[in-house]
Amino acid sequence: MPVLIAPDVSYHSSWVEGSTEFGGANRDGGGPEDWSLEALKDAQTFRRFVDALVNDALQESPRKPGYVPCTYLWIVEGDTFLGSLAIRHELNDFLLNEGGHIG
Repeated sequence: MPVLIAPDVSYHSSWVEGSTEFGGANRDGGGPEDWSLEALKDAQTFRRFVDALVNDALQESPRKPGYVPCTYLWIVEGDTFLGSLAIRHELNDFLLNEGGHIG
């Protein structure tokens, strides 16, 4: 049964495999906006990526201007990465008008 977890480096190979299916295209809410798929194939780079995703939930974490804190969750089943969720902690004008909200 699929479960939600915090991003975890143990899903590296499965994450890369799933992301390769998208041809390296950006997936909104997936987190790798500033990370190339090629770079994320490296285990140490992937570890930094996972750390950045987890730390993005913290209010004090550095982020680009206009970005809000966000909790990333991964959908996994067994040792297979299936997808991800991005839960924004607040709405700015862009998210309020263009996306990131339900209702």
